[in-house]
Amino acid sequence: MQSPKYNSTQEMMMTNQLIYAQSDYLELSEHAAQRMCQRGLHEWQIELVLKYGREIHSRRAVFHVVGRKEIQKYGSKVPELKKLDGIQVVTGGDNLAILTVYRNHDLRGIRPNKRRH
Repeated sequence: MQSPKYNSTQEMMMTNQLIYAQSDYLELSEHAAQRMCQRGLHEWQIELVLKYGREIHSRRAVFHVVGRKEIQKYGSKVPELKKLDGIQVVTGGDNLAILTVYRNHDLRGIRPNKRRH
């Protein structure tokens, strides 16, 4: 499942891409497309993160994260997952659009909102 190659960030953003994830299509924002190009990430990698990564709901967004726990659990079934350690895909709270994509091994920065009573 290889994604098409793009020569520039503008070329990728002009395609107005949709990424398939768990029977849903997510719209790729211009910012996310730009970050994917800058960080050398492909659509198939984002699809794997969305499928196998854990979901953390925080600050009205959903963080899809692949860490060592996911690699231990699914690594033998999906060997490509080992290269995705630390990839985080941020989607809107409604899970309709990918807002940004980055790599960070430290998950402490993603903290759920504290509930106030």
